Amino acid sequence: MAKNKKNQALEGMEEERMMPEVEGAETEPAADQEPKEDTVPESEVATDSQEMEALRAQNEALKKQMEEMQAQISALNRPTVVQVAAETERVHFLWQAEVAPENVQTFGEGGMYGKIVGKTGSFYVPKPDLSRVMDERNRYFLDKRWLIVVSGLDQEEREALGVDYKEGELLDKNAFARMVELGDELVELYGELCAGHKEMVARRYGEAFAQGSPYVTRDRVLRLSEMSKAAEMEPNPFQRIIEGMNERDAGK
Repeated sequence: MAKNKKNQALEGMEEERMMPEVEGAETEPAADQEPKEDTVPESEVATDSQEMEALRAQNEALKKQMEEMQAQISALNRPTVVQVAAETERVHFLWQAEVAPENVQTFGEGGMYGKIVGKTGSFYVPKPDLSRVMDERNRYFLDKRWLIVVSGLDQEEREALGVDYKEGELLDKNAFARMVELGDELVELYGELCAGHKEMVARRYGEAFAQGSPYVTRDRVLRLSEMSKAAEMEPNPFQRIIEGMNERDAGK
């Protein structure tokens, strides 16, 4: 009897050993087996890395924009410095000539540097282009002092072009415009003027005399005539005015 009970127990244990494991049943890991760690798929790691790079790039771009904005603000707060081109970069010419009011003079090909109508005007020529206006005609005007270099050349360059003017040899714009109306003041200036400007004064005086200007007096004309003789101006540009005055007075 005891033997049968023992056999039944052994059979029960064998059946229990032979039964299949039930799905979903939790099993304890073996004592000598380490638990497996959770792993992240490589694709997710790559995505996270790309997002970090993009974020870092955005931060760098934002930092650069902030620096640029700060620089602009600082520039607005700084005092403005106006850069003025050096005077020697352009040559300033002044045209003053006893010509008809409708006379037209052009300077440079097609008047690219200036077009002046009448007795006076000015224009500028870039210094590197100076040779373009130094033709025979304009050199004649420079010699006659109808064309004057106001600025833009140093002393050596002026000497080379024959425009190293002496003090008092040129009429300024005011004197040129009002040379007859200046009266005795012009007479005082006349002796120091260059030959070209002396001729301009004589021509203007002749026109003013013909128009009956009260500024053209015998005393002034005689003084101007004497200074012209002293300058050896032949023929004397005031002689015809004196003769006209004599004829006028004889007719009275």
